[in-house]
Amino acid sequence: MKIKLCKKFSKIKKFEKKLSKAFPDSTIIVNSCIGGFCNKCRSQPVAKVDGVKVKAKRMGKLIKKIEALYPFA
Repeated sequence: MKIKLCKKFSKIKKFEKKLSKAFPDSTIIVNSCIGGFCNKCRSQPVAKVDGVKVKAKRMGKLIKKIEALYPFA
């Protein structure tokens, strides 16, 4: 699974660590922009998982949304 993150998020290092713990086999890429979330990505965690854009208010909720999309990852 390929997860792309925006580097404009204020807690990007913490978010990256949590994602790597939750999904150890996935590839996590930090880009300058992941497209379409430029207003949201500074204030809340957003990710693009295999081409699907996912956003949530908190990091834990975003991880749960990703798990719901890919239960066997």
